[in-house]
Amino acid sequence: MEAAGPDLIGAAVSPWWWVAAAILFAAIEMLTVSTVLIWSALAALVTAATLWLTGGLSIWGQIAIFGVLSIAFTFAGRALVARYGDLGDKAGKLNRRADALVGREAEVVAFSWHEGQVTVDGVPWPARLDGGDVKLDPGDRVRIIAADGIVVWVRKI
Repeated sequence: MEAAGPDLIGAAVSPWWWVAAAILFAAIEMLTVSTVLIWSALAALVTAATLWLTGGLSIWGQIAIFGVLSIAFTFAGRALVARYGDLGDKAGKLNRRADALVGREAEVVAFSWHEGQVTVDGVPWPARLDGGDVKLDPGDRVRIIAADGIVVWVRKI
């Protein structure tokens, strides 16, 4: 009987293949911006490190480590994002400066009926009065309670 050749099923794969897989996953993640494949990329790197530290594992052991780590990192990553949020919330306010003014005090420059202008830190903002028949005079202090585009909604203090 002839030898069937090397046993490729049980053979070990070089850690560099896992590093290459991590780079591939990270590159695809950059294209899709889905925050899913980044965890598989991290799992591939840890698999490569484990393989390098242990000196060799069968391909099935490597796949098992990669699979378990991918699932664990995905769940852990989703939990972290759910708990601490992501940059989307902070980056979303970049072009909505008026939202950052909510809760602050402003000084009335001029008001006619329910529309006018207020200043915050010397910067003028178009404003609308929220509520009632309150008369606002120049110099009055108001609190900004909401923002709609560049218009702030104010209430007399």
